Amino acid sequence: MISAGNKWLALQLVIALLLAGCGFQLKGTASNQSSNSMSGEAIAVASAQPRSELTAAVLQQLRLEGADIIERRADALLLRLGAERFQQRNLSLTAQARSAEVELTMSTTISLERTGQSLVAQTEASVVRQFLNDPQNVVGKTEELRLLREEMRRDLAAQITRRLSHSLKP
Repeated sequence: MISAGNKWLALQLVIALLLAGCGFQLKGTASNQSSNSMSGEAIAVASAQPRSELTAAVLQQLRLEGADIIERRADALLLRLGAERFQQRNLSLTAQARSAEVELTMSTTISLERTGQSLVAQTEASVVRQFLNDPQNVVGKTEELRLLREEMRRDLAAQITRRLSHSLKP
């Protein structure tokens, strides 16, 4: 007769084998990192705002994808990153004519070239979010807006990296 503890252990083993057999991997694991399409690519970044938070987020995302960030050279990939633009637009108003729902847009321009040849023509990358504005909670709104901007920067950097990665595929 099999005890309840042994049944539980057997069930866990079966689940682990099924997950391993279907190809499941946690994002960021070592075996997943080797399959990055930017692994080993040498990329120089020319930013309109070199010390901005967006530039730092893009550099971090490129490193996570396996790219080598280098100084500008003629034979390397060159990512041109424009200035970060942030816009707020009211979508709806309360009965007191205060903003009830706000749309946030963060955007920048990017281009990618190698030895003077354009791989990605200058294009715009943008992220859009909406949030509900509570006029009674000004402090909370300010903190939520700050957190949303950070999240939007990370999402924009990931979007830029995906575009570059896609353009580098053979």
